[in-house]
Amino acid sequence: MTNRILILPLLLLVACSQSFYGQGKKLAGQERYEEAIENFYKEISANPQSADAWRELGIAYYKSGDMQKATESLQQAQAIAPGARAYLFLGLIAENGEDYQGAIDAYANALQLNPSGKTKNTIRAHLDRLIHHKIAKEVAAALENESTIDAESVPENSVAVVNFDGSNLDPEFAPIAIGLAEFASADLAKVKSLNVVERLKIDIIMEELKLGQQGFVDPTTAPRVGRLLGARKIVTGSIVGIGGDNFRLDGALINTFDSTTRFAEPAEGDIRKLFEVEKKLVFSLITELGVKLTAEERDAIREVPTESYLAFLSYCRGLDYQRRGMTQPAEQEFNNALSFDANFGAADRALQKAAAGDMAAGYGQSVQTVEALALSSQQLEAVVGGLDETLSNVVLNTGVIPAKWGRNPARLQPRLTGSGSVLIRVDFNYAD
Repeated sequence: MTNRILILPLLLLVACSQSFYGQGKKLAGQERYEEAIENFYKEISANPQSADAWRELGIAYYKSGDMQKATESLQQAQAIAPGARAYLFLGLIAENGEDYQGAIDAYANALQLNPSGKTKNTIRAHLDRLIHHKIAKEVAAALENESTIDAESVPENSVAVVNFDGSNLDPEFAPIAIGLAEFASADLAKVKSLNVVERLKIDIIMEELKLGQQGFVDPTTAPRVGRLLGARKIVTGSIVGIGGDNFRLDGALINTFDSTTRFAEPAEGDIRKLFEVEKKLVFSLITELGVKLTAEERDAIREVPTESYLAFLSYCRGLDYQRRGMTQPAEQEFNNALSFDANFGAADRALQKAAAGDMAAGYGQSVQTVEALALSSQQLEAVVGGLDETLSNVVLNTGVIPAKWGRNPARLQPRLTGSGSVLIRVDFNYAD
């Protein structure tokens, strides 16, 4: 039987909450935050495990400017029932206090809860901008305090992979130097005992030092770059054609403390088997670093992001255009990469970043967009908001109706009966 009738005794249900939650929501909507906070506390007193009440209390504190109490209330809500909306506010609070890593963690947690497509894209775009903003701040601080940086304090296990030199390749294939460096960095990051510097930070440093176009360093510039990046070792390399479709990849490991250089074993192969060559280089670099891999790490490094040579080549061209500030051609190349391999995750992420536009210029507006998103309720109250106040409070506060049913208003059709009960017709085939 598809449809059933649930009869909820209205007076019994309403008596439990006394409409404190609904009154708090209403008052918060009128920007009467002190009164809203008072009502949310009354709701919590009657129902201490109400994640909704704790969350709305935190939002009210956020809007009233008390970030400490907002954080405490939102964290209490998350301890009861984690929600993407509360994570958004925790991220906004962290950003407001310039705790960028805390904000990044909060937004990442929001994404793990699988919000809807539009919401997910908004959070991802802002997360990209936030990461760019955080790293730009770090680079600016490093440059300002460069004279005080103690090279000996840089951790031994810190590694930065700068762009490889592809100037000796045919211009059509030169962009693969950027792509191979990108994936070499990603593979080294799979080694838990290594601390690998973000590629974005390297790009920003290179740009600040006017090395942006080439993006690679030599033993004379490595010590300064290493201090600014916080990297004891810098991985660099060069790619040259060796006849036909074959190429050779040479890698070097520069110690930024004493400028000594150790060379990895050269790797050669067909240009259509780029990742085989890249993996050889990575394992050789790991040997030079003196790292002993676990079986899990070795298997992770062996994973290939795409089997399509054409997808990889398009991706590399996209990276090259992106570094030169050519957004539209970059998007086109990332789209091309996905047309060759729809499961190429790196190309999909790069396309989303390119579509988000100028990371630095859009940061302020992006914060406002996320705040507007967080303030717009994605909860069940959006579905029942048009009902009268008494009926709304019954649906919202009883816990009888799972919130996920509210995603489709056609599935939830409550009405007030003449007997003081709430009649709700539910399609139980929908309630998985």
